[in-house]
Amino acid sequence: MRKIHLFLVAVLINASVHGQLVKIAPPEDTTKAKELDEVVITGQYKPQSVKNSVYQVRVIGKERILKQGATRLQDVLKNELNMRFSQDVATGGSAISMLGLSGQNVKILIDGLPVTGRQGVNNEFDISQIDINSIERIEIVEGPMSVIYGADALAGVINIITRKAAAYNLSVNARIHEETVGNEYGINQGIHNQQAGLTWKKNKWEIGGSFAHNYFGGWKDTAIERELVWHKKDQLIMNGFIGYTNGKLNLRYRVDGLDEVITNPGNFSPFADPISGDTLAFDQEYLSQRLMHQLQGSYFVNSSLSFQLQSSFTDYSRQVFSTTINKKNGDIRLDPGEGRQSVVDFTGFTFRGTALYKLSDVFSFQPGVDINLDKGLGERLKSGSNAVNDYALFLTTEITPSSKINIRPGLRFIRNSVYDAPPVIPSINTKFQLTQSLDLRLSYARGFRSPSLRELYFSFFDANHQVVGNPDLKAETSHSFTGSLSFKKKRVEELQYSVQLGGYYNDVKNMIDYVFTQSSDTARLYNVFSSKTSGANLSTVVTYKKWSFSAGAAYTGFYNEQYETNKDLPALVWSAEANASVGYSIPAIGLDLNLFYKLTGKRPRYVMDGPDVVLLEQDGFHLADFTLNKKLTRSLTLNAGIRNLFDVDRINSSFVQGGIHTSGGLNVATGRSYFASLLFNWNKK
Repeated sequence: MRKIHLFLVAVLINASVHGQLVKIAPPEDTTKAKELDEVVITGQYKPQSVKNSVYQVRVIGKERILKQGATRLQDVLKNELNMRFSQDVATGGSAISMLGLSGQNVKILIDGLPVTGRQGVNNEFDISQIDINSIERIEIVEGPMSVIYGADALAGVINIITRKAAAYNLSVNARIHEETVGNEYGINQGIHNQQAGLTWKKNKWEIGGSFAHNYFGGWKDTAIERELVWHKKDQLIMNGFIGYTNGKLNLRYRVDGLDEVITNPGNFSPFADPISGDTLAFDQEYLSQRLMHQLQGSYFVNSSLSFQLQSSFTDYSRQVFSTTINKKNGDIRLDPGEGRQSVVDFTGFTFRGTALYKLSDVFSFQPGVDINLDKGLGERLKSGSNAVNDYALFLTTEITPSSKINIRPGLRFIRNSVYDAPPVIPSINTKFQLTQSLDLRLSYARGFRSPSLRELYFSFFDANHQVVGNPDLKAETSHSFTGSLSFKKKRVEELQYSVQLGGYYNDVKNMIDYVFTQSSDTARLYNVFSSKTSGANLSTVVTYKKWSFSAGAAYTGFYNEQYETNKDLPALVWSAEANASVGYSIPAIGLDLNLFYKLTGKRPRYVMDGPDVVLLEQDGFHLADFTLNKKLTRSLTLNAGIRNLFDVDRINSSFVQGGIHTSGGLNVATGRSYFASLLFNWNKK
């Protein structure tokens, strides 16, 4: 059943707007910025190169997104080191973990502003709800960014930078994507996506928008009756923007809309209803709508002073709609069971204001204010205010005594309406240019994650969940250390290469987790223990003539909860990762060939088995994609390939990762699939 808010569609049609975090650089930096290969903005005072950033930033550009034939953000990020994904078969969502920490510690931003709509009992944002077609690039900063971005940034930040009008006066783009899901494909099976967008620019104004329809028919697996192993998902995603700039003043308004239906059909019960004698199946639909407004502006006063304001308002609702179907006559009725019908609505308001003042060539200051107001209403939330208001002031300073040294200390002062926040959050990031080719980055930060509305007030019971929130939760805090050694790209004839070695250590206090009562299967959230994660990674990128190659490996230590009661056990259990990609380009015929690979290693875990502690294990697995891109005409490109070459679907797991859902194995993919896309891109100056 599809429920579409008519006002949402009307607003999106009439508002044709599309936002982008823009920071105005002083005029004297413009020429220099054009010479930079990769310019980043996340956490920066002004747009600058990856090499010059005090943070270790990874950038994924739209060229790589297109080469991978990605239909979801997960298709792109799954190849990154220190990132892992899990599929929630109960709610249909995709969750991420970074640096050994769960997705509730990862801040998801669109153009620098947080996205409202975390869901599921694990309080994680479903990244499949972000439109892949509107992404210009992705900036990933690992490690706590709590001083700048506040709560939920304990593990790091993923900033989705959206497309905006380019150098062309008029641009039109469209995409049609068809893909099998394993060996399943048809009108109601497989993946069928369509997208169209337009941007227009004249003088100081630019305007544009896009519309996408994404259909995923689910994955049935022939051994199952009506039930889908991976649930069917139908999405409408819309966005638009309008912008104005005159060199000193830059204004931009953007709106994003989502209408999503996830369908979860059930199998017919082996037992007849005791009253009616009918044989029934119980079906559920999860209906999600999101409307996110962004207004951003910056004003350049002079070469020493500039201001930036950012604000967003998000209305996100999620409805559970449950029905029964009669096997004998096909009669469909509302399911009257407890907790089978519900609507929860979340609203989020964010306001950020910063000033950048350059005192001298050595000292620059950035004071700022950050306000986040979250509110929730619905049957599954406890009665009362159901609101969390967070107010913060922060100050960072950039100290550059020479061109080879950059030191950035920072402080954040917090006031919260619900939990006892740390009064001050400090951080310090440093970058040292050891040689012309070698850079060293070292940082320390005090991170924190505030309890979410769901963790404080969320409470419901059904066949899959028995969860009770806890309004007395404390904020999680951490001490985090990160470091990296980066070898700059060299050019020897047509050879370019770079190498990076990195490491991190996180010590988290007041970790929030579920505790089951002895008398029932009910789970309640508590601050249960401390946690630690640690890891190291090595990566390299090489390009030579028409070839490109990258490879990396990481070793991640996950905290062993049983260490709290048995110090003879190791505090960390370790798991390996590796990734690689190979690309070959033939410009003469407009052809690119690419192979992407990721190994997710075995994950050990100690658990209690009665009075004994036993070591269980989750199998590792290999994922690989092969893609080709062929330029057919000046405006038309074919993108095709094979996804999941090793035909992975489920893996053996003697424990269940990521919350209170239980299952016999772990679903990680839907088997080998084949896809093809046609991309249209037309520009006029």
